[in-house]
Order: sequence, then structure tokens, then C-alpha cells
Amino acid sequence: MPDPAGAANDRSLRTRLRVAWELEFSNLRWRLLICVLLTRLLPEKRATALRTGLVRASGLNIGSGTRFLGMPKLTSSPGPLGRRLRIGANCTVGARVILEFGEVLTIGDRVTLADGVVILTTSHQMGPREHRAGPLVRKPVVIGNDVVIDTDAIILPGVTIGDGARVLPNSVVNVSVPAGVTVRGIPARPLRAA
Repeated sequence: MPDPAGAANDRSLRTRLRVAWELEFSNLRWRLLICVLLTRLLPEKRATALRTGLVRASGLNIGSGTRFLGMPKLTSSPGPLGRRLRIGANCTVGARVILEFGEVLTIGDRVTLADGVVILTTSHQMGPREHRAGPLVRKPVVIGNDVVIDTDAIILPGVTIGDGARVLPNSVVNVSVPAGVTVRGIPARPLRAA
């Protein structure tokens, strides 16, 4: 005679395993995972055409002539990747770049993202002293055409960088940058005219 308690425990275990699987893997993007694994086999700053093709195959919206010198770390919230990230034509994306696009991230044409650049579209509001990470805030980031963002610069949520602007190395940009302006520092400020 079958044990009803054993069958109930077996169903309970299967239910818990299914729920755990869904929690861990429901938002996993298999095409992106496979592309990331394949690009790790490629040497950094070489095989850029193959790497760019693999990044495109993951479902991202990337313009023609754009090249990736390394596989960027891509993080986003659930949903189609191509709707939240657009990279224009003839851009260069360096190695160790982090693109976080929980909100829309738009990168124009002929943009250079040097090695180590970080672009964020989500953050937390400042919470009370007992718990500083307050509610999640999502703000789009727009980078215009012909922009250069130098090594290890960080672009924070809600920033728009105008056409032809430049962000110098190790800068943290927390406010929008007008077209044609060069900024540097933490927080980034426009350079003074000579």
C-alpha cells in the first residue's frame, strides 16, 4: 500500500524545486548566456568582428560598423534586451565595459566607450539611517553622437550627454553634459576655458 505522507512529501519537494528553478532561471537569457560564453574564448581586443556578431546574435540592437573590443557586462531587468539598449553605428566599445539598462540606454553614432566605462540606468534613493538603500529609481541615459567617454568613467542614471561631448578618465557624471563640452572630476564639471 502506497504511503500517502510520502507521496505528499514528494509532491511538496517537486513543487519547491520547480519554484526554486523558476526563481533562479526564469529571467535567464539563454541566447545572451551562450554568446557571452563563446566570446570569452576570444582574446581581448582581437576578433572584434566575430565578437560583435555574437553580441548582435544575443538580440541587442547594434548599428553597423560598431565593434566590441571585449565582451561588455550586460545587466538589465526582465524583458526584451533590444528594447532597452540601442547602440548606434560606427561605435567602439572597449574591454571591461559595464552597461546596466534596467531603463532605456541609448548610445548614438560614432561613440567611443573606452576600457572600464560604467553606464547605469538604475540606482537607489537615499533611505533612512537604518537602511540607506531606499526605493529603486530608474532613469534613462542618452549619449549623443560623436561622444568620447574615456577610461573608467561612470555615467549615472538620468544623464544625457550631448553631441560631441567628452568625459575624461575616472570621472563620475551625475548631471547632463551639454553638446561639445568636456567634463572631468568627481563629480564631473566642465573644464574651464583657457
